[in-house]
Amino acid sequence: MFGIGLPELIVLLFIFFVVILPFIINAKLAKSRGKSVALMILLTFFFSWIVTLILAFMPRVEVPNA
Repeated sequence: MFGIGLPELIVLLFIFFVVILPFIINAKLAKSRGKSVALMILLTFFFSWIVTLILAFMPRVEVPNA
């Protein structure tokens, strides 16, 4: 199927879960925590899942009603 065997599929899943997924999660977490999304993406580049854990334990920022 599409010329993708099991070893290639494992590599693609590894790339997605270890490399790409932290950027998606951290962008959403940073926005909900009131932090700079650009800074958190930059930190994710160097520290990956550690930044995710730090952001996950931070309290959410309440948005006041306008």
